[in-house]
Amino acid sequence: MKHKSKKWHKARHTFFFWLSKCLIRIYSGIVYRYRGKKFEDKGQYLFLYNHQTPLDQHLLYLSLSRLPYTVASEDIFTIGGISRFICYAQAPIPFKKSENDFAAVKTCVRIVKEGYSIALSPEGNRTFTGETVHIKKSIVKLIKLLRLPVAFFIIRGGYGVMPRYAKKPRKGKMSGSIEKVLAYEAYKDMSDDDLYELIRQTLYVDESETSQCRSAKKAEYMENAVYLCPSCKSVGTLASKGNAIGCKRCGLKGYVNERLQFNDGFPVKNLKKWTALQNEWVNALSAEETERPIFSEIVTVRKLLRDKSVKQMLAKEAEARAYADRLEVDGKTFYYRDVSAMTVCGRKRLDFYCANETFQLTASDRFCALKYVNLYYHYKNIKEDGDGFLGI
Repeated sequence: MKHKSKKWHKARHTFFFWLSKCLIRIYSGIVYRYRGKKFEDKGQYLFLYNHQTPLDQHLLYLSLSRLPYTVASEDIFTIGGISRFICYAQAPIPFKKSENDFAAVKTCVRIVKEGYSIALSPEGNRTFTGETVHIKKSIVKLIKLLRLPVAFFIIRGGYGVMPRYAKKPRKGKMSGSIEKVLAYEAYKDMSDDDLYELIRQTLYVDESETSQCRSAKKAEYMENAVYLCPSCKSVGTLASKGNAIGCKRCGLKGYVNERLQFNDGFPVKNLKKWTALQNEWVNALSAEETERPIFSEIVTVRKLLRDKSVKQMLAKEAEARAYADRLEVDGKTFYYRDVSAMTVCGRKRLDFYCANETFQLTASDRFCALKYVNLYYHYKNIKEDGDGFLGI
């Protein structure tokens, strides 16, 4: 006798959906000064949203009157009891960040067959600069597989209120609404390239010069977003405090205003320009100069245990040395050719995948995981004739 497979949806998911809406509405209204526009249609959709703050999927919920299931990074499933509660209450769809996770795709298909919507951010990464970041082209295949109408939820103002490098929200204003709906009939015959470009343009937001941020600590922890001194080109020598960030090696110092722009005379105008300068520096590095590390620092090393949904401590203080072709940490060597992906999680965590295992590096509040990701993808671009994508 065949047994029916268990359904993904549980009645409690709907209950916690409404409960979270009540709590987030209060919190986001007070802290984020968020105002969202209600989406009246209760039909089944694939909701795509741009990624600016840690609460983006919950901001989407505020506009909806029917539960969608959200695709979430596997890191959210490794916080012990909190993770178990999240899975019990909302059952997010686990996704291996920066990899093509076929298990996640199968789960999405299963949920759609049960009659529920899916929500995800195709960026997979929050912006550090205020500009919508890289969108993987695999989103097109998912859209055409699910055959759902696509609703684009656009969030504005999040970069000023909660920059990715910030520990706490700042004063400002946010908004969010469904700005476009694309019916299946409208995209089913589109080429993959045309559909991808439509997605990219619709979700694109650039607040690198238009953000509003009122805080006495506008520059604090910008080292999470940038690592290269724009003057002396040293790595890991930046230090921020209050509204200022500078280089401990050459003495360069810059101040940030309420639009997150640097003062006249500073080598770059904003973090978008600073990131472009960093990318140029990384792209000029040779993949053949492998004798000396490009940078080194002390880190904490953990391994994600998939079955137990916990993180195993490997070393509290280990020296990490990043070379043009490899990463050496805790007595182990990880050649980039053997690493399937690297990504920044949250503000300052580095996840990388090697030999079917996931490792995580963290350090102080000033740690910049992005520099490792940039080096890794630069190597991949050179060896695999890549498109210049540097990981975010």
